[in-house]
Amino acid sequence: MKNIISIFINVLKYLLFFLAVAMTLYITLFMYKRVEKNIIESYSIFIPYALLLGVFIINIIMSQKKISENIFYNVTCSLVFTTTIFICFRAIFDKSMVLNSIMGYGINFNYFMDYIPFMKIMIYGLILSNFLLMSNCNNGKIARKIK
Repeated sequence: MKNIISIFINVLKYLLFFLAVAMTLYITLFMYKRVEKNIIESYSIFIPYALLLGVFIINIIMSQKKISENIFYNVTCSLVFTTTIFICFRAIFDKSMVLNSIMGYGINFNYFMDYIPFMKIMIYGLILSNFLLMSNCNNGKIARKIK
């Protein structure tokens, strides 16, 4: 039963990750289109996502089962991505927000921008915890190489 739940949450983690990135990209595209800026200027929003994707790819390539089977880490990842998706959904679909109806864009960009730092903190926390789990999984091999 533990293996089934672990596999389900591990797959859910990747699905929620791609949905969170897609929704963040969607809102960012419209936001930068509204202010007539180049989308390349939004690199700081997507650096944590790119780093986390790199860490996920490293985990898949090195087939680190202790990380993919770690239920606590996978649930934490799923909660972080669910929080990001919730923020994006609320910025897009919450019609009771005053700025959403006043601005007339259909997306509350101010609400979204207020939560960008918190999303970055959560994603950087996932990256750090993944590196700590990797160093623990390899019995300190990575830590010895750094020294």
